[in-house]
Amino acid sequence: MLNGKSPSWLLSLMVFLIGGCSSAPPPNPALNPQTAPPPLSAAPSNSAANEINQSLSVAAAQSTSSTSDYRMGPDDLVQITIYNIPEQDARVTPRTVMLRVSQKGIIAVPLIGNVPVQGKTTGELEQDLAQRYTKYIRNPHIGVLITEYRQRVSVMGAVQKPGVFELTGPKSVIDLLALAGGVTDRAGNQVHIYRQDEQGARQSVVIDLMVLANSAGLIMNDKNAAMVNMPLQAGDVINVPQAGMFFVDGAVGKAGSYPLGRSYTLTQALATAGGVNVELADQNEISIYRRRSPTNVEAIPIDLDKIMAGNALDPQVQPDDVIVVPMSSPKYFVKRFIGTIISGFSLGAIAGS
Repeated sequence: MLNGKSPSWLLSLMVFLIGGCSSAPPPNPALNPQTAPPPLSAAPSNSAANEINQSLSVAAAQSTSSTSDYRMGPDDLVQITIYNIPEQDARVTPRTVMLRVSQKGIIAVPLIGNVPVQGKTTGELEQDLAQRYTKYIRNPHIGVLITEYRQRVSVMGAVQKPGVFELTGPKSVIDLLALAGGVTDRAGNQVHIYRQDEQGARQSVVIDLMVLANSAGLIMNDKNAAMVNMPLQAGDVINVPQAGMFFVDGAVGKAGSYPLGRSYTLTQALATAGGVNVELADQNEISIYRRRSPTNVEAIPIDLDKIMAGNALDPQVQPDDVIVVPMSSPKYFVKRFIGTIISGFSLGAIAGS
């Protein structure tokens, strides 16, 4: 869904899905192994927080997360069944086996050996195993069932009960916020999800909290609701920043959330985020995403070159603004590929001398 090489973003109603490398805060080490959402705590001093929590509670109760969305990881217990194994092969490999996923995300399958399962769904593993078993069994029909779920997700920030939660089955963002007791009266308007992909690149997702709370309602179709209330993966970190924050992502030094403790202009906000990576950024296509109403978000285009030249105003940053600095594809190509070629020639020249 997210591409760690070049930031990509999708805007649907009040939802931001932003891909790119960003530094995720460390998770809270406390473990809260609840298996069902507790009643959400009220926030008497903030009626908006109460309404959000009530919506989250209803949405969590109506959650229909499919087991097909769950991605396996270490310590999960997996049952594998070969439905059409011939009798003569039953002595070679059992029809049904129970396998525990190792810390390296691998299971040892009879007859075919070690199989990586980290991050795979049951459907993906069924296809993988069927392909591997074709060497020994004609047209194998494989079934995969997860009998124990052992993955964990961290919830932090302006929630009632921050901590680390076990995924006792497929869970969504709403499910985990409900397990964390809902948001506090200090919560802002956003939910940030941090994720590490298979290559080790950190990704970030920003979702509007009001839309998330209403994702089970009638304001969106099922497709958009599913995109907002995204399924979670092992190791995800959910952060609900306090009110008065702004978020910067893309081709900057230190993407993330920052407190709006004083008046910031755009250039000051970018400097706070470590500055723009001039070697990769498309400075003419920067955007500020700003919520204007519960159902409307405005994309404000920014030309940073004009601002730096004094030909355009340096806009003020507002609470909950999302500033996106996209990567320039030509610059990325030059940096990644042309630079590698030049480095290769330089190393060759040194070796030749």
